[in-house]
Amino acid sequence: MTVKLYQAKAGDGIKKRGIKRSDSFFRTPEEAVSEALGLKERIDKKYKNEIHWDYEGKITGSIKKMKILRGYIDGNRKSHPFYLEILSIEQKDVPTVSPLKPKKMSAEDQKVLDNVVRLFN
Repeated sequence: MTVKLYQAKAGDGIKKRGIKRSDSFFRTPEEAVSEALGLKERIDKKYKNEIHWDYEGKITGSIKKMKILRGYIDGNRKSHPFYLEILSIEQKDVPTVSPLKPKKMSAEDQKVLDNVVRLFN
């Protein structure tokens, strides 16, 4: 029996590579967004909060691969963007894990969470 699972991924605009916990699959989109926001918090800490996240930007992509938030170092839109992405897959017998939870969730982060959950439902 296949089950729909979700995975959170973040993209580092400086190193130009994706960041995710290996084998981290979640049963609900809420858990995946929570994980993505936890990864965002780690990126912010690494770059000393110099990333300006574009909360007004559109959520792009399909249900299978959805970019939910973009950010730019020092707000420079010409630089390579940082991003948060939710992937949805169907697999058999994959163990799920507990998501990273952000220590603080801003009102904008909560809005992103609500919008993504609404799109998946």
